[in-house]
Amino acid sequence: MEGVLVTAKQVDGTISTTVVSDAGGAYSFPSGRLEPGTYTIAVRAAGYDLSAPVSVDLTRGESAKKDIQLRTTDNLASQLMSAEWLTSLPGSDEQKNELYRCESCHTLETVLRSHHGAADWGEVLTRMQGYLAPSTQEFPLTSRFASKTPPRDAKTFGAYLGSVNLNRRTQWPFELHSFPRPKGKNGKVVITEYDLPRPNSFPHDAVVAKDGRIWYNDFQQPFIGVLDPKTGKTREWKLPILRPRDPAGFLTIKLDAQGNAWIPRFMQGCSVTRFETKTETFTTWSVDPKYNDPRSRCAHVALGAPDGTVWFSDSENRRMFKLNPSNGHIEAYNAFPEYTGKTGAVTDFHNRNQHRTYGIAVDSSGNGYFADIAGGNIGRVDAKTGQVTLYPTPTPNSGPRRTFMDSKDRLWFGENYASKLGMLDTHAEKIQEWTPPVPWSGCYPTVVDRTGDVWTVGMSTDYIYRFHPATGEFTYYLLPTLGANLRKIDADNSTSPVTIWVAEVHRGKIARIEPQD
Repeated sequence: MEGVLVTAKQVDGTISTTVVSDAGGAYSFPSGRLEPGTYTIAVRAAGYDLSAPVSVDLTRGESAKKDIQLRTTDNLASQLMSAEWLTSLPGSDEQKNELYRCESCHTLETVLRSHHGAADWGEVLTRMQGYLAPSTQEFPLTSRFASKTPPRDAKTFGAYLGSVNLNRRTQWPFELHSFPRPKGKNGKVVITEYDLPRPNSFPHDAVVAKDGRIWYNDFQQPFIGVLDPKTGKTREWKLPILRPRDPAGFLTIKLDAQGNAWIPRFMQGCSVTRFETKTETFTTWSVDPKYNDPRSRCAHVALGAPDGTVWFSDSENRRMFKLNPSNGHIEAYNAFPEYTGKTGAVTDFHNRNQHRTYGIAVDSSGNGYFADIAGGNIGRVDAKTGQVTLYPTPTPNSGPRRTFMDSKDRLWFGENYASKLGMLDTHAEKIQEWTPPVPWSGCYPTVVDRTGDVWTVGMSTDYIYRFHPATGEFTYYLLPTLGANLRKIDADNSTSPVTIWVAEVHRGKIARIEPQD
């Protein structure tokens, strides 16, 4: 069998290594990669399970061989990614798009295994809209601004959900379909996963430092940490609390040229904190109180302006800010000067008349850019004049999300709602789009490596997508962990080939992806 992911993890260990079987069904781990000890073997192959538990004893200096037998699974539903559920489901694109948004907090299996009838869903959907973005199924976080009014489409959407879940039935009223196993170059990869030791870790971003260590942040709790890939050991620091009433986790962590970590404080107010890695000290800058209200959501930061300034944003209040760290001066910019719409809350994301800032970046001239996730635009703030220019994506309501400015001042971004990859040429002022070959790919972030390849991931699949701009070709590598919930990606350009790092938000892991080509 080709395309079977085979994972070896030492008993009581925290590091797992995964390879993929070739066209002849053979698999092998790189020499010297696994330390001596006893390993358990796991597989990922949709439609199949291990026939029996498998373990292997490794002795230093000796190789070991183990043939693996699989059997047809009797529980395919437990192996499906959210994108596979959406592909299997009946219904209109509008209905599936609405359901697609649910996988931010949990997989769609949760919804489709439920027993709620049409009448029950109004209460459930009302409760769900009151949960904040860092929520998970096990640890929901309630907004203090939660509405008790049902969503405007709760009745019709609830009727749809009640028609496709396990309401008054033991089997789904549709056939389940999985995607094909990896073949050819999609299977030429080695993947290493590192378990984070703190219980209930939810790493959102994983970024590569110059020394090869990996810095990460926690989506629900006020921690940043660093992973040493050589040992698998981690160290963490707790950030000061600014607003005790609000969740203290973070959406973003970035490293500057000196190796210091920058963390926008998300729901802790419109503030940004710098962690100096040498002295292990925190410095926080907050905007003028007139801009820093209880609804402020400072989620993103952009580094690299030639004058040393730092851009950050308040997504809920639709503002961009520019900080001069040397004197603490902060300039404020209205990201949508002519905007007079509603709040732009999560429940309004599908309304094209809304606007909301998301991922931001800076070009070589110091101008700030932002993704308008709710309005389907890329915005540019002129660093000198403050003038705002909006560039609509070719696909309306595309949901542009995390951004990356490459060395040619091309802004790359994931179009999360449209499942496309986008690029704004800031000089030509033109946007191009590309679609990965996997339906409901849910492209979320982007990063461009030293070879010019573009990488992206999404919450709805466990694939790492690699785009070759010169050919327009996509390669995609499957992670061994189901429901990883991927939102950010980074490249280590010091290795050959380039190594990719990603945080598995809902599984408390950091993954290293090593293409073998």
